[in-house]
Amino acid sequence: MPGKASGEEYAARFAALAEGGKDMHGEARFCAGLVEAGARVLDAGCGTGRVMIQLAELGYECVGVDLDASMLEEARRQAPELPWYQADLVEFDPDRLGIAADFDLVVAAGNVLPLLNPGDEAEVVRRLSAALRPGGLLVVGFGLDAAHLPVPPSLTLPEYDDSCAAAGLTLVGRFATWDADPYDDGGYAVSVHRR
Repeated sequence: MPGKASGEEYAARFAALAEGGKDMHGEARFCAGLVEAGARVLDAGCGTGRVMIQLAELGYECVGVDLDASMLEEARRQAPELPWYQADLVEFDPDRLGIAADFDLVVAAGNVLPLLNPGDEAEVVRRLSAALRPGGLLVVGFGLDAAHLPVPPSLTLPEYDDSCAAAGLTLVGRFATWDADPYDDGGYAVSVHRR
């Protein structure tokens, strides 16, 4: 993809935001409010590992998966002790990677679903749901309009909810931000579904 930032550039952008006083750990805090420390967490589309590294520091057993080798290289540089896997979420199969499919929580932050190839969203939701233990939570945040996305909007909340229902997931909460502000039909949503 022309113009795509490398993992190092992506990490530098977030580091600059953090140095400027921006809170960079809302996603991790949100997830930590849903499951207790020690829970198994899959960071699906982990990028440079910002969310997963914070969760690991909070005491969670984490696994990161991303397709982008440059992003994973940066994640491994920052936290070489954590398990990082290169895999396409459309083909995600924990058994093939040698990891147990019994996660307490799967998080896909940072517009992971809208950045997939159009039409792949339902399959990814199905695969992420299958990686959850019964009662586990799928937490996904993504933009719904041009102001909240780096690409044209392609996924609506009703389409996402339909994919979740087809994968055996039930909506248990929806928020406007990772700070758990009530959802207001705005341009960004954080959805929590239970298997």
